[in-house]
Amino acid sequence: MRTTIKDIANYTGFSVTTISLVLNGKADKISKQTKDTVLEAVEKLNYRPNQLAVGLVKKRTKTIGLVISDVSNVFFSNLAKGVEDECRRNGWNLILCNTNDMHKRDLEYIQVLADKGVDGILFCMSLDSDKKKALESVRLMEKLKVPFVMIDRFLEEADCCSVIVNHRSGGYAATKHLLELGHRKIGCVAGPLELEDSRYRLRGYKEALEEYGVEFDPELIYEGNYDRKSGMEAMEYFLSIPKKVTAVFAFNDMSAYGVYNCLKKHKIAVPEEISLVGYDDIFFSEILDVPLTTVSQPVYDMGVEAVQQLISEIGSGVNSQKCITFQPRLVVRESTVERSE
Repeated sequence: MRTTIKDIANYTGFSVTTISLVLNGKADKISKQTKDTVLEAVEKLNYRPNQLAVGLVKKRTKTIGLVISDVSNVFFSNLAKGVEDECRRNGWNLILCNTNDMHKRDLEYIQVLADKGVDGILFCMSLDSDKKKALESVRLMEKLKVPFVMIDRFLEEADCCSVIVNHRSGGYAATKHLLELGHRKIGCVAGPLELEDSRYRLRGYKEALEEYGVEFDPELIYEGNYDRKSGMEAMEYFLSIPKKVTAVFAFNDMSAYGVYNCLKKHKIAVPEEISLVGYDDIFFSEILDVPLTTVSQPVYDMGVEAVQQLISEIGSGVNSQKCITFQPRLVVRESTVERSE
């Protein structure tokens, strides 16, 4: 059985009030001998406060819930690490929920976290969340009166704080790099276009094409799911159409790995025959046989910032509507070269 304050009171002979004052650091008028006796009993009886009960009394559990879509994706692993490290630095606890990119689980985990009394939620919506589903998740958190911050995958209509990357700038930088190398037929492996981040990367892609006087061609856009399978399918598609691409911009590194796999199967060399740019700069991209040129996102720092914003919102009780925007950075490696005629 769990040791309670009453057990310590019975063991020491002191009142429950005295024990409570000592444990809460409010024993200014209690003798040192009494305090020492209580603390020795705490250690001997292995007393630990019931955090749920403490939370009910203080109306604060110092616990944050993190809802992410795919913990096996290195992007979200790095994000979770940033969140966890910052929680620990601030003395907060973290509950991690992995939805496997299912909106239904988004709703289930939001409810579970609220039932467990978390003080706030860091929310990264699932891939299958169109605008209607995303709003459903947001409205549920509002209904439950749980402070929340959206990370990376955000919703412009949401009345909340968001921590994002300037994906338009990232899409522009990746495409401009390929254009500067002389590529004009650039295949694009997009993410789900219901998601704001994917649409903004596509907008950056279009802006770079316009700047270089290259007409946008919808036939060179393949809508994927931010996974390796999508990259493989997209590259098979690009190889099947008459307009032969000389370069591919994948909207995340996992998709880029799928492109690699497909090209290797067809014995097409990267970058000699087709240049390739990814997006995320996850760890493996640097150690591939042909290191991947990619757009780096400060994912860890985003996790840290999201925790800081949520803790501030919980403390103030004010619903923040700030949009914290990080800038991406193009990392040029060996998967892109100047186009040879």
